[in-house]
Amino acid sequence: MWQQLIGSPKGWIQAQEGMNELWISLAFVIVILTVAILSVRKLVYYVEYTKNHLLTVPISLVITGTIGLTIGLLVGLLSSFIMIWLGSIGEIIRAILMSIFGYIGLRIGLAKSQDILSFWKSESVAVSLPSTDHKMIDSNIAIDGRIIELCQDRFIEGPLLVPDFILHELQLLADSSDTLRRHRGKRGLEVITHLQQLESLEVVIENTKYEETEHTDNKLIRLALDKSATLITNDSNLQQLAQLQHIHVLNLHTLASIMKPILRAGQIVQTTIMKSGKEAGQGIAYLEDGTMIVVEDSQSYIGRECEVIVTSVLQTANGKMIFAKLYRTE
Repeated sequence: MWQQLIGSPKGWIQAQEGMNELWISLAFVIVILTVAILSVRKLVYYVEYTKNHLLTVPISLVITGTIGLTIGLLVGLLSSFIMIWLGSIGEIIRAILMSIFGYIGLRIGLAKSQDILSFWKSESVAVSLPSTDHKMIDSNIAIDGRIIELCQDRFIEGPLLVPDFILHELQLLADSSDTLRRHRGKRGLEVITHLQQLESLEVVIENTKYEETEHTDNKLIRLALDKSATLITNDSNLQQLAQLQHIHVLNLHTLASIMKPILRAGQIVQTTIMKSGKEAGQGIAYLEDGTMIVVEDSQSYIGRECEVIVTSVLQTANGKMIFAKLYRTE
């Protein structure tokens, strides 16, 4: 029967059309599957990208941006009610208006984040922002050691967070074959141990699940955002990176610079001439904080304690330089 049907011209044409339809259907299915696979891969990529980006966005921007988006959507919804009588066209216009006003609200919320939060605070409106007194240190602060005295005298109060990856970094330094690096690592671990022994301070070892390959500075930024913590460091590059993410930073170098005694022309300082200066007859002395004093006509007093009178103070990019002359020698 089938052979007779195929053998006829009409049957052959029908069979050929059936095959063509089959091939077209297969091609269509292949195209759909290819587009679906590519779309899923793109979707996964954009979802992962969005997640990583949101991890670095300050919570204040997330809150105000969400509020702005919500208000914009409501405004778009209310303004589109007059379009109900248009039927299906009105629904399309409503979606367009909600999209436009939602986007405008989102942009305003992000751009005016600080103003919005300041206004709400002044009006005593409760804003659900996570607020803690957590402080967090990096490896440089642990090695520096000045954090001990600041915590002992309660200039810095806890809870003090010590991330597990900072401990790991210090341990690697302590196990180093290089003498200087080994000393720095041991010093950092000893400082953290000392901090844990302070009765007035709560030290929390924070366990994280960040990728090991991720840079330490990025981990510190993420943890500071997650915990709404103040970052204590003396690394100016890390400070700038953190401040770009609206993280509060305490830089001990900045604090030390602020606390340096202010010297003025005419003030008498007791110091020791340490070495010769660049110019003939000059001697070099140092304050306790390391500030250099250039003393005129003092080269012959190297190694001796002298009283010098300040003639001028020069502020340079590297700090202050003090010029003085001999006042009294011993």
